[in-house]
Amino acid sequence: MTNITRSNFQAHPFHLVSPSPWPLFTSISLLTLTTSGVLTMHGFSNGGYILLLGFLSLLASMAFWFRDVAAEGTYLGDHTVAVQRGLNLGVALFIASEALFFLSVFWAFFHSALSPTVELGAQWPPLGIVAINPFELPLLNTIILLSSGITVTYAHHSLIQGNRPGVLYGLIFTIVLAVVFTICQGIEYTVSSFTLSDGSFGSCFYFGTGLTLAPIKFGKKKNNTLLNKDDLSYWVSGIADAECSFILKVAKDISRNFSIRVVPEFTIELHEKDLLTLKRIQSFFRLGTIKTRIRDGKSTVIYSVQSIKNLTDTIIPHFNQYILLTQKRADFELFAKAVNLMYNKEHLHLEGLKQILSIRASMNKGLTETLKTIFPDIIPVVRPIMDLQVIKNPLWLVGFVDGEGCFYIKIKKNKKIPQVLLTFSISQHSRDANLLNIIKNYLECGVIESVSTRPNSVNFVVYKFNDILYKIIPFFEKNHLFSVKLLDYKDFCRTAVLMENKIHLTEGGVNKILKIKNGMNRQRKFE
Repeated sequence: MTNITRSNFQAHPFHLVSPSPWPLFTSISLLTLTTSGVLTMHGFSNGGYILLLGFLSLLASMAFWFRDVAAEGTYLGDHTVAVQRGLNLGVALFIASEALFFLSVFWAFFHSALSPTVELGAQWPPLGIVAINPFELPLLNTIILLSSGITVTYAHHSLIQGNRPGVLYGLIFTIVLAVVFTICQGIEYTVSSFTLSDGSFGSCFYFGTGLTLAPIKFGKKKNNTLLNKDDLSYWVSGIADAECSFILKVAKDISRNFSIRVVPEFTIELHEKDLLTLKRIQSFFRLGTIKTRIRDGKSTVIYSVQSIKNLTDTIIPHFNQYILLTQKRADFELFAKAVNLMYNKEHLHLEGLKQILSIRASMNKGLTETLKTIFPDIIPVVRPIMDLQVIKNPLWLVGFVDGEGCFYIKIKKNKKIPQVLLTFSISQHSRDANLLNIIKNYLECGVIESVSTRPNSVNFVVYKFNDILYKIIPFFEKNHLFSVKLLDYKDFCRTAVLMENKIHLTEGGVNKILKIKNGMNRQRKFE
């Protein structure tokens, strides 16, 4: 319908749009895009593909809808002055909504950065996140983006002035800059050490810089921060194998039967810098307390569960399903028997109390001299012999390394240039030497060594650089560490890259590696 004939049918200058499928198609595309975006952020396995599908369908709906709008504004003559005002207002509202969207992203960014929570490691960038230097690729991208704004403005003014070559060259330069910008943005997303799923930092980064290449990023790198229940359960058992204790505390208490009080306790004790790791474990079990202990000038944090009900209903069933692989499993079996006796109130009777003390005599350091004096007839129960197990899930090994692993850089002095060596090791009591052999076979590298200064200790060590580069690092890239040991691993990887590129053979390279080494492990400082 043209403007000439419109006056015969309507008394207003507005365009009454004919029925169109594009509003519905666009709504479905936007719903798919937002839903898949949320699924992707929560680690849904195929979320990235659905996100890409939603993005492509949105592009298609935009293309077809604007095709119809262009036809209405040109061939059909439907865009009167009043309609053009409405379109201008729509564009203005769209820009305002975009501004509010980015305001919300920056609001989230500054809120997290200015007051980082414990879940973020009480620091910004969060614990384990290696941020991109803003004065490198991001600065170049900003310059390219601003330059494209200049070229498209030049093309616009050339169009107004009727300068056709100016329009053509301005648009060509704009498109070239857009392609270069997209390539640089893709490189930035590819080399970054975090994903859209990595908490508020990842979300703010990708929403702030654009989600165009986010599906590619998700396709290339597995979400490391969010685990399914089964994987997380194996991780908990792994770190428990490394750092937990099953304790039966027995003490004098005149208010109790036979003046003896028995308290069962499951604990995981870590350095205070790993408080966040214990909070993760506490969140997993949804029970227990965390306390701080200072001993010999060293501060540690302890996750503790003492409630017989919680031990019976949660802790013991967990370790029955996700079995411990070290000899701590024998302590667990004895501990579970003692807790079961207490759950059934057997400890309130002398015979039941003696059974618990017999179990206690076979655990850890046995009975104290005081208890031996009070109960001289206690005979330790036979300590169970544990069958050799297999590693059923790589997350068990991740948890075990979070507790007992070590990423170390060694620099040997030489006449010319010092020699740089990378080593990855796991230390255990000699009674768990067989487990270290299982780990050695699982990773298909490394050696088992005894330490002369510690006769009761054995080490699994990987010395060969090729094994470090092609077996150890790929394993932990695929299976993410969760403790502060992740920071040592990141420094370890940085050094491996320098060595792979032969930079360690130069004096400047050695100095750079020495600086990295001096900030690792016990020398790392936390604010």
